[in-house]
Amino acid sequence: MSFNVANRAALITGAASGIGHHVARQLLSQGLKSLIAYDLNPATEDVCEALRKDFPSAEIITHVADVTNPASLQTAFSTPLSQPLTIVSNNAGIGGANWEKTLAVDLNAVIMGTSMSLERFKKEGEGGVIVNVASMAGLAPMSFDPVYTAAKHGVVGYSRCFQHLAKKNIRVNCLCPAFTDTPLVQGLVNDPKFGAAGKMAIESLGGLIPMENVVAAFMDLVEKTENNGTVMTVTNKHGCMPMKFPLDP
Repeated sequence: MSFNVANRAALITGAASGIGHHVARQLLSQGLKSLIAYDLNPATEDVCEALRKDFPSAEIITHVADVTNPASLQTAFSTPLSQPLTIVSNNAGIGGANWEKTLAVDLNAVIMGTSMSLERFKKEGEGGVIVNVASMAGLAPMSFDPVYTAAKHGVVGYSRCFQHLAKKNIRVNCLCPAFTDTPLVQGLVNDPKFGAAGKMAIESLGGLIPMENVVAAFMDLVEKTENNGTVMTVTNKHGCMPMKFPLDP
């Protein structure tokens, strides 16, 4: 079976740039009816205005706020839409030296967003699909950013815990791309503090991933209903591949 995104509503955090922005464009190009674009970036409104020009029949709602603020996140998830909210991507993420902020954005906000998604799905009774964006750092240690690694490991483990909700037409999946060709990653690679270990990690996985490969993996997790509790890895070396865990039945 397949899940058709046309005429549906979606909420995406981190929607102003990178993976979130490209996923939003892909969903809209396939007939998405409503989009809540959540991002802290002040340029979010400009990004959404460009989307409105490209997709004039879609309802595009801008929500500029910090994803770690529970009240702001709840306001976004409570936004009335012309149809039930059935697609959510908890995509916002950061790295960096502030470990508390990294955990707040990369893990805590994903847990909050998933919880709020499930509440709305159950309330509206249509079910839905959540894609939590983690990283290959959620599956293997990234020595140059251990807190980011810890947060993404948490996202992977957390996202795998909801397969039992399939009976309610609810799926939770996890996307784990390696280093993707985004302005954020390009800036990181060019930063002298990034170090040789980071560059070696990129090379070992076949280099930076084209954005279209990551978007294709995201859409696979949304559209194929057999993907339930799936952790999808994306690398240049191995392509798009569901992760197998040793303790899975």
